[in-house]
Amino acid sequence: MEAGSKIYLLHNRLYTDVEVYRMEIKDLLVAQRVGDDQYIGINAGKTLHEGVEWSARFSHAVAKGFYLTQYAAASVGRYRFMSFNNNGTDYSGNKLTGVPSTKVNAGFTLSMPLNLYLTADYYYTGDLPMNDANTVFADSYNLLNAKIGWSYFRESGLSIGAAFGVNNITNTHYASMVLVNATGINPRYYYPGLPVNYYGNVMVSYTF
Repeated sequence: MEAGSKIYLLHNRLYTDVEVYRMEIKDLLVAQRVGDDQYIGINAGKTLHEGVEWSARFSHAVAKGFYLTQYAAASVGRYRFMSFNNNGTDYSGNKLTGVPSTKVNAGFTLSMPLNLYLTADYYYTGDLPMNDANTVFADSYNLLNAKIGWSYFRESGLSIGAAFGVNNITNTHYASMVLVNATGINPRYYYPGLPVNYYGNVMVSYTF
């Protein structure tokens, strides 16, 4: 079951979208590790997926030569095993492995005179269960990135650009990738993300 709405306001400068959903899935396959880089699919019986997703985008001029586009999106859900028995262990009612219940991202792009632009984006991921027993969880985290750049285009097909950016501005410690149901004496569930890092690029292209 799914229901939603899309709304345009302020002469289409504001757009918002809301979706509500509820699904019961039978015979969902979940990954179970049986050795180094070896996985098999386990039938998780019946699972419940329900939640709300929302997004919005707003574009407007803030001053002469300055144009701002802002966006935000969020999802909040409830994902659980309804009936799941694996080798005599009952996981029914536990949270679905590897799925965060909350996600948020937001950001903006500011276009400025002289073909300059500034962008920034923010990400939030809630905690998530790392095993079917829900005894190990990956912590929630926040990430903030920003970039400033310049671009130039001509109708002849010439494009020139340059940018400088910073990722993970707050130097957050987080897991960029997770391995669910890891095994072993010291199971490796987490693969760390990059600390604060900087980059720059120059782009030149010509389209015939």
